[in-house]
Amino acid sequence: MKRILCSIGLLWLTVACREASDKETTTATDVKPTAEAAEGQPHHDEGPADVVELSNDQLRIGAIGLGSVEYRNLGQLLQLNGRLAVPAQSQVAITALQGGFVRSLPLLPGQPVRKGQVLARIENPDLVAIQQEYAENQSRLTYLDAEYARQKELSEQNVSALKVFQQTSSERNLIRSRLGGLAYRLRLVGLSAQAALDGKFSSYYVITAPLNGVVTNVAVTVGQYVQPADMMAQLTSSQGLYAELTVFEKDLPQIREGQRVSLRLNNESGKERSGRITYINRAIDADRSVRVVARLDQPDVRLAPNTFLKASLDLGDSRVTALPEEAIVSAEGKDYIFVVTDEKAPEEHEHKEGEAGHSEKEEHNHEAGEGEQHGTTFKQIPVRRGVTEGGYSQVTLPASLDLKKAQVVVKGAYAVLSQLQAAGGEEEGHAH
Repeated sequence: MKRILCSIGLLWLTVACREASDKETTTATDVKPTAEAAEGQPHHDEGPADVVELSNDQLRIGAIGLGSVEYRNLGQLLQLNGRLAVPAQSQVAITALQGGFVRSLPLLPGQPVRKGQVLARIENPDLVAIQQEYAENQSRLTYLDAEYARQKELSEQNVSALKVFQQTSSERNLIRSRLGGLAYRLRLVGLSAQAALDGKFSSYYVITAPLNGVVTNVAVTVGQYVQPADMMAQLTSSQGLYAELTVFEKDLPQIREGQRVSLRLNNESGKERSGRITYINRAIDADRSVRVVARLDQPDVRLAPNTFLKASLDLGDSRVTALPEEAIVSAEGKDYIFVVTDEKAPEEHEHKEGEAGHSEKEEHNHEAGEGEQHGTTFKQIPVRRGVTEGGYSQVTLPASLDLKKAQVVVKGAYAVLSQLQAAGGEEEGHAH
């Protein structure tokens, strides 16, 4: 029995050792091709993404020309924001002269009105009492005038006491003063004092426009009772229209009265208006800015107050680094130029299977490269564009760029940009 058990144990150990050996052999076999494939995978040294190489044929076809950074005298401009505004006398609040009920108000926002045009009709029953009082006092004054003349004559003849004459004179002056006040109140609402004497009383009065302008607000409705302090409507005139510019404290020393300014309204694309600085406020606001007034050379009644605008203030010429406009390209909201560089451009990648294929490609490239003519490598440099004048633009360049030695693409820069973008697309495709 012991011999049988020993035989079974030896047989089990033999089988287990053989299975373990088979697993190790299988694992080694599986790993080896992977390692060999990894060894056969070519390794490429990629260059920077902002560098592109163009052959001589590409330079010729793209009509690419080189130049250098120049120093030029270009006009310096100060960019400002602002709005159109009107003086206080060109904005009128229409109010009731006497309290009453609004019976007519034929106004709409945006409606143009002329000076003297009827804007509203107000009813106030108290006006009848004023006219009646005026007529009564006028009748009383007529009597007192006659009594004054009679008492004066009697007083001069010592027939009547002087006291009676003085009382008559005092009452006469009082009535005349009262009549003057009542007549003024009637004229204030446009009613005729003579009509009141004729017995033609009216409980209505009208409100007229004090100037030519446009209705900008209507605040009441027909049938509403208004007090003398209540605003019923608002008129705005374009007379005296000016540009109110916002100048920050740091730019204030560059501003002076009489300077020329170019204005571009936000609702007028491509149109430029001219003006001149007339007043500079001396009070600095909480945001450290100052309000500056500029008068337009050609006022336009069609312009609307509070229209936002951008202004360019000419500060005179200064010597700055500049390049032709054609040398500056825009991409993704930024400005760039291209300069000649010694940096290596990214290479195209082609994946081959096996070491034999890779060796054949290297040998083929080596043979073809013996007669290949190298091109020119360009590097994309970000810049900040300034004022443009006479076909040249001011550029702010990186401090690391040697302006004396730098060769800049001054013609055909967009052709270089398209080649750079095409190369970037290929690199991205290979990466995937």
